[in-house]
Amino acid sequence: MVPLRTAAVSWVLLLSVAALLVSCAPERKRDAETVDSLRTEAEQLIKSQALMGWNSWVFGTPSNQDSLYNSHTNLFTKEHINLVQKAEGDEPDSVQKKRLRYFRRYLTTEYIAKQTAPLSDRLTNLEATTKVSFEGKDLPYRQVSSLLINEPKQKRRAGLYAAVDPVLDTLNTLLREIEQRNQRLAIDLGFASYTSLAEEVKGFSLTGLTPVLQRVLGETASTYTDLLREGAQKYLHLSLSSFFRYDIGALFRSREFDAFFSGAPMLERAESTYAGLGINLQSMKNLTIDADSRPLKIPRAVCYAIDVPSDVRLSVKPVGGFDDYRSLFHELGHALHYSHTKEHAFEFKYLGEPTVTENYAFLSEYLLVNQAWLRLRTSMPVKVQKDFLRLQALYRLYFLRRYCAKVLYELQLHNGVANPSSVYAQLLSSSTGYVAIPSDEKHYLVDVDQLFYSASYLRAWLLEGQFHARLNRDYGVNWFERPEAGAYLESLWGYGDRYGGDEFVRRIGYESISPDALLAELKTMVLFSTQ
Repeated sequence: MVPLRTAAVSWVLLLSVAALLVSCAPERKRDAETVDSLRTEAEQLIKSQALMGWNSWVFGTPSNQDSLYNSHTNLFTKEHINLVQKAEGDEPDSVQKKRLRYFRRYLTTEYIAKQTAPLSDRLTNLEATTKVSFEGKDLPYRQVSSLLINEPKQKRRAGLYAAVDPVLDTLNTLLREIEQRNQRLAIDLGFASYTSLAEEVKGFSLTGLTPVLQRVLGETASTYTDLLREGAQKYLHLSLSSFFRYDIGALFRSREFDAFFSGAPMLERAESTYAGLGINLQSMKNLTIDADSRPLKIPRAVCYAIDVPSDVRLSVKPVGGFDDYRSLFHELGHALHYSHTKEHAFEFKYLGEPTVTENYAFLSEYLLVNQAWLRLRTSMPVKVQKDFLRLQALYRLYFLRRYCAKVLYELQLHNGVANPSSVYAQLLSSSTGYVAIPSDEKHYLVDVDQLFYSASYLRAWLLEGQFHARLNRDYGVNWFERPEAGAYLESLWGYGDRYGGDEFVRRIGYESISPDALLAELKTMVLFSTQ
């Protein structure tokens, strides 16, 4: 039996709690309505930014992202970041909590992007309009990379590479200011450093990647050096002592294999490849592919998800041969992911960490170096296949090692290392095997990815190796000819950006993202080419 006095106190306490809950209810409702309003505004902004980015990339239209931020001046504030963080902490449902976490991370990164938007616009517009003086001619800066790739004479490559130095000096002035501002803003938001902010936003440890990077560099060093020495001699007639950074594009230009990757049937071959998976690209009214060549169009291929899933666009600028195919198939991986998204939540359509979508892009790209695909989709003789796959094994090892070095460098850069330009040049040179020269140092900021996108690329390569192994196991080496494999892919694409890399790898049957499957696949490619 409860004493009368105690019972009275309990009732008073219960009434007090009830009153508190009633008083909190309107506040929570207002907060929830504010968050939903912010989501709607953010989605509108993302679509506008994507459309402006597309027009700048494809047509050279001046970028003015700052104007878009200015039209949403109240969206990215500390108060709104704190509001969403509070809602995230109070939310009991795991799915809604994840949505709020993604949204908070987005507001955090865009809070910084808003502050640097004027500088970023100046940078983008400078890149679009700046000319490089070479051999008495003024060349668009954005065309230099394509010219280097297609220039057969090393002496002219060297001259063109050096001619870019004054432009890089100008760009680096802006990039240094952006880097300094990013660091200040990260601290202003309560993070110890820009790296700490990036780790929170990405949802995985960047510093924890270091042992994996060192392992990959160590285990691939011997094979990579042998293949590079052989490739430089065979395709460029150069020894490693006379192999420079400006020779890399020419090495991987793959001109010897152009006959098997002619431009005319490129889109048709992509269509027939995905038809084998039961996916009809021509019937996809929500997917646009722009393959026209324009002077101001950026050569690097890109996919813009303007309005997921109803308006997804892909841009490629043909420079000739296999590189065109590689770019098209890579961006198709992104485009098919977003054009098949079934998620309705704004965060799961646009705001996921990019490891998973890059995994889809690499899966699509690497169809082109699948032995079964080469047999079915090209007339390449077996001997030529071996040469081709040997060069592609070198290409993949080059980028794997390059991005290991980039992540290691970016960790040092953002942690305030002294003489970052020399650290950059040394790390990239030692990891990728070219002879360092002073001009290399000028790329130390141009070659930096915002918020460690380089780490997402790296994790995506490792994840793709595991995903590819899973597809081979379940559907065979010619899985791209199996409609049931296509149905499986579509089911995964349907989740949009809901899952991060660590969640995705568990969904396909692995405990964690690991380099083992990728390293085994690369060994198989090299072994096939030597038989």
